[in-house]
Amino acid sequence: MKSPSVSLIAALFLCAVSATVRAETGNQAARRITLDQAYDMTLASDQSIQIAFYQIRKADLLPWSALAKMGPQLTGNAGWDVNRKSSAIDVVSVDSTSTRTQVINSDGGQTGLTFSQPLFDPVVFPAYRLGKLSAKSARLQHQFTVRQTLFGVAQAYYNVLKLQSVVKINQQTVDLATTQLGLAQARFDAGAVARIDVLRAKATLESARNNLIISEGQLQSNRDTLSNILNLGGKTDFELAEPPNAPEEQASFEKILSRAYEGREDYRVSAIAIDQDIAARGEIVAQYAPSVAVQASTQWTAGSGSGPSRTHENDAFLTLRMPFLTGGQREIDLRTANHQISQTRLNYEKTTKSIESEVKNAWLKVGTGRESIQALTAEVEAATQNYNDLQAQYEAGTATSLDVQSALRDLNNSRTLLSSQSYDYQVALRDLQRAEAIFEKSRVEKAKVK
Repeated sequence: MKSPSVSLIAALFLCAVSATVRAETGNQAARRITLDQAYDMTLASDQSIQIAFYQIRKADLLPWSALAKMGPQLTGNAGWDVNRKSSAIDVVSVDSTSTRTQVINSDGGQTGLTFSQPLFDPVVFPAYRLGKLSAKSARLQHQFTVRQTLFGVAQAYYNVLKLQSVVKINQQTVDLATTQLGLAQARFDAGAVARIDVLRAKATLESARNNLIISEGQLQSNRDTLSNILNLGGKTDFELAEPPNAPEEQASFEKILSRAYEGREDYRVSAIAIDQDIAARGEIVAQYAPSVAVQASTQWTAGSGSGPSRTHENDAFLTLRMPFLTGGQREIDLRTANHQISQTRLNYEKTTKSIESEVKNAWLKVGTGRESIQALTAEVEAATQNYNDLQAQYEAGTATSLDVQSALRDLNNSRTLLSSQSYDYQVALRDLQRAEAIFEKSRVEKAKVK
């Protein structure tokens, strides 16, 4: 089925709004930012992307950390021992017996070097595999973060454009309500209508002003949000350019879902997590397997005192480590690891269901938005004609002020809804691209860490 297009009236209406909408800062030197520039600014400065980058750098060290277990180790030691020993000796003579104290000093120093070289450590292999899986997962998570962040930029960008158009529409409604109040006052002064017409027109004008004030506050809030995302330091003296429309692709839900499963980084990360848990269980098993290492040491000892001496001792031996009894800790660790694997598999299934729901909602939102724009375009056309007719009839005295005020509110509501829906539709198209992992694909690929 062919995609329905927005009618000429909607296109002209949006062109008129986008041509007249400008930043509300009053700064004539306002900075003009395009959506592509906003993307590039975010890639260069966003903290979430930078954090994901450092996660990659840390994960890249894990395989090396595993290999370091097989590296040689050289340890030095030094010590000094001070020993003071005193003893009492009885000395017997012919006339008397006396006691003499004997002090023996024995000081000694010891230095040495110990060299150890593992020959076989079964923990290295699963630890290295776990490190490589973690590095791969971190890279995929970085790509996912980049895409999600860029989509957040698009959302904030279009929210500002949408509120700018709503402010413009509300201002036009205030102008129309002011004109209507002037007409009602003139007719009341001429005695053609009752005072209630003036009061209704004034109430409509104040309601329009209230809507304008609210929309201006929302616009400022959205500009602050975009400024923070772009790291502009809270500055809102920028002007946004109207971006080109996102491409519309007519594809079945099944085809889009299949592409999402193939391209979504978070889906692949959840699958890798199972392999990571299996590798972690392998580490636990390997800890209780035999390991072999060779060790050599040399020691120098120097002593002083009654018998100073110097010794030098060399030693070398081969060690085999084989744990037999661990008090049940091995079984506890293995059962915990098995439970973790089961839990991660369930999380993988949850991720599968979550992606399916996410893609379905985005796909439905695009279809709903497309049809809604068609209906709202027709509504704006009818509301415009209805207001113009009633305004002319009121001037001729054949329509009531209540009809005119009601028509003005309907016109404002329909124009606001059409403008908002048109911008929301552009976000929905990009959201569907994000859900199937093709949103800003070239930028995501360019930001990929090698």
